Amino acid sequence: MSRRAPVPVVVVAGYLGAGKSTLLNHLLAGADGARIGVVVNDFGAVNIDALLVAGAGGPGPVQTVSLSNGCVCCTVDDDELEDVLGALAARDLDVIVVEASGLAEPAAMVRRVVLAADPRIDYGGLVYVADAAHLADTVERHPSLRHHLALADLIVLNKIDVAGDPDAAQALVREHAPSAPVIGTVNAALPPELLVDAEVLAERAAAREGTARQLTLDEALREHDHDHTAHGHTDHDHRHLHDGYTAVDVATGPLDARRAERLLTDPPRGVFRVKGFVTCADGTRLEVHTVGRHVRTTVERGRRTGEPTVLVFLGAGVDEAEIRRRVEGCVAAPDEPADAQAALSLLRFSAAAQEDSAIAES
Repeated sequence: MSRRAPVPVVVVAGYLGAGKSTLLNHLLAGADGARIGVVVNDFGAVNIDALLVAGAGGPGPVQTVSLSNGCVCCTVDDDELEDVLGALAARDLDVIVVEASGLAEPAAMVRRVVLAADPRIDYGGLVYVADAAHLADTVERHPSLRHHLALADLIVLNKIDVAGDPDAAQALVREHAPSAPVIGTVNAALPPELLVDAEVLAERAAAREGTARQLTLDEALREHDHDHTAHGHTDHDHRHLHDGYTAVDVATGPLDARRAERLLTDPPRGVFRVKGFVTCADGTRLEVHTVGRHVRTTVERGRRTGEPTVLVFLGAGVDEAEIRRRVEGCVAAPDEPADAQAALSLLRFSAAAQEDSAIAES
């Protein structure tokens, strides 16, 4: 399978002992053949976490790179992380996961990924793992964790099975991250579809089985739920605090580009990713991908005229009615004059526009 799009780079952060390595090992074991690149850094000379990850196995080929000479975000040369990510991206991977040290500063690491000039990689979001059993005490001892929660694109509230008051932990997360999607987990068992496109997982599985059929996103999500039930896992085992992940697809007419830009940069509560196509009022049609508030757009070439806007919203604890209201609020009125400049508000998120901006700043 050839890949033209950049490989998403997901940063996994969280305080010491929250469950980052457990989440990563679960992803490697359960991503159903996806090709995952792994960069693990541990604060110290011996990278114990890298040994744990290397022994995880899993059905997909895994490239593990250990940066054990200190925390990536503060002691490794600026160019080193990008070089490592670029080398991994060249191997036809589906996603690259960077596990940060428990002492790392997530904002610095995210900045490194977002500002990387290598066109083969793209920011795939900050996943922050929080220990539900000890979150209140940890935040009290380390107030900077409040800022880490606020920065996260997805929050994994782990260890809800041993937390004395998981609802209080959820409320504390919401205090500092009111709109971010929150997934409650046991043993950091995050659904792989949140980090790896379900279509990619289905395509990899189909290739192994010798069939060309590809599941839709909704089908893949339903099969994941079915598998958990079939193996004796109930909703009580893996869902908590109304945190079930959901895909909402919306099809509608042309959108006002400026209002669409506000929708994508400030998504509805609980939305982690958005993907699809936006047809603007002036006829410009863009492929869009978002993670959190990070937006990437590409002009679609060779399209047929009159194609609708089609978007899929993926997240946890989302309000489907709110999503549909927000999208419909962006629909351009039929008698509204087309503004040729409006599309620039979305085109500025294209790779070409960002390269021009980088050149201008250099």
